[in-house]
Amino acid sequence: MTEAGTLARPGLDLRAVPGLVLSELGRGGRGVLVLAVDGLSWQVARRVWRSAELTCLTSTFPSTSASAWMTSVTGAPVSDHLVVGAAYRERAGGPLVDVITGDVLAGEPAPRGPVVRLPTIFERAEGADPMVVGRELDLLSGPWVDALTRGAARRPAREALTRDPHGLVAGVAADVEAAIGVRRTRPLLLWVYVNLDDHLHRHGYDERAVDALAELERHATAWAARGWRVLAHADHGLVPVASDPVLARRWERVDAPGLCELPGGGAGRVRWLYPRAGRENEVAERLAEALDGHARVLPASALGELGLMEVAGPVRERLGAVVAIATSPRFPLPDPGLSYEHGALSDEETLVPLARWVRSSRA
Repeated sequence: MTEAGTLARPGLDLRAVPGLVLSELGRGGRGVLVLAVDGLSWQVARRVWRSAELTCLTSTFPSTSASAWMTSVTGAPVSDHLVVGAAYRERAGGPLVDVITGDVLAGEPAPRGPVVRLPTIFERAEGADPMVVGRELDLLSGPWVDALTRGAARRPAREALTRDPHGLVAGVAADVEAAIGVRRTRPLLLWVYVNLDDHLHRHGYDERAVDALAELERHATAWAARGWRVLAHADHGLVPVASDPVLARRWERVDAPGLCELPGGGAGRVRWLYPRAGRENEVAERLAEALDGHARVLPASALGELGLMEVAGPVRERLGAVVAIATSPRFPLPDPGLSYEHGALSDEETLVPLARWVRSSRA
């Protein structure tokens, strides 16, 4: 695992995904299938996907789905699309929102909205038919999912949604077959959400998950053999966590109305606080003492100095002034019932695969 405050960076990160997908699309043929596998780490993909050409990518900071998927379809860094996490302040003095659901968690709603709509890969896919099978994403109605899928036709899932990995892969395969079975006059760009994350949060990369990933590769290889260019990539990986009620109570004593103007934002293993004016240093000191070495606590401005995120203008308004990055499995989580989480800086969380299957891939 990398030390908190450093982010492993292979040659490419998620900003490269749109260009790579569009390059495959430009090669001609029937089209490109993109499997968007939520929660798959580089280490596991390298072990399980034996017939794919694999490239290691770095996720966003924070290594959370809301930020990472938005970067992967727009090619924009977090500082441009402004989805700084799962829960954040819309603007200075504005409400705290859950960007995934669109719910206002605290404060009064405001008209500006929590998501910047940037051009997506689907809008850039000239001469192709872009289509999204969102599966679990179709259960969401907030602005995030609309911005994520903008420019694509939305095709409902054909199979029931499930957290069981084998049922998930069977459903994804059925969805892909239904989409590619339609006769078209233009190449298809099909993006399918593969929600392995729900299972991984509870069970990690267990035998069921690994077997399901191997089955997904068998489908990918078969689609490639039929003339499709098949890509898969992830948003983040996960690491084991251990709920610590003592640390959770300490967090709550700092994340309190007397010290903070809003409840804390972020998600998983990166969280931040919104101190009241003039109390930023006090909140930082109290939080560092409360977490007792299980997190690196730093001012938001330091994220730019560490090369993690440009913190200026709208980004600065959305982030809290005090940020905590987990350095221990005992870091207090918003959902203490999970066994695996993500968001922080370890290799397991931040290094993700880009897989490519074509006719020439090894059987």
